[in-house]
Amino acid sequence: MAEEGRSVTESARLTKGEQRRQSIVEAAAKILNEEGPAGVTHRKVATRASASLSATTYYFTGLDDLLGQAATLNFGRWVARANRVVETLEESGPPQSVDQAVDVILRACLPEDENLENHYVQLVAATEFPEVHKQYNKSRNLLDEAIEQVLSWMKSSVSAQLVLTIVDGAAVQAISEGRDVRETARERVREFFIRVGAIPLK
Repeated sequence: MAEEGRSVTESARLTKGEQRRQSIVEAAAKILNEEGPAGVTHRKVATRASASLSATTYYFTGLDDLLGQAATLNFGRWVARANRVVETLEESGPPQSVDQAVDVILRACLPEDENLENHYVQLVAATEFPEVHKQYNKSRNLLDEAIEQVLSWMKSSVSAQLVLTIVDGAAVQAISEGRDVRETARERVREFFIRVGAIPLK
């Protein structure tokens, strides 16, 4: 009975520790979204997570490790969003017009509940932070695969990398010109689909 009691206590302690660690990663991920990698510090994360400063160092080997975990969480959600679009297409069927197709692409490529300017600041800054960059590269390959599936549903022969390049290019242009990122991306993707006949829709 004593052994069993210790086992239950240890499991509860482990679960509590895992929950605390996850809350710290979540806090770091939010700061990463809002301010980019340079904005993530142990002190900011501790404040956001309502945790002690020591907790932000106890569960991670260093700030790079914490950044990597936060990036994994953010980019994992990025890929999951695109996969949900694929699942929706599997249930509802392919889009029936160019405008519907553009909407599908934007849902797969751009986050709906985040500041898009901050989203791209995070991506551009990733090259300066090895752990973030590593996770970005891993997730980008998975995102490419999901977008390829979306395009396949549209019977499009263009590559996911080309579509993502257009979306990302439009986003950077919009940010530099102070324009709406989503609407600029919509215009560019629609123009591309129509000009090159990228999808067999009307």
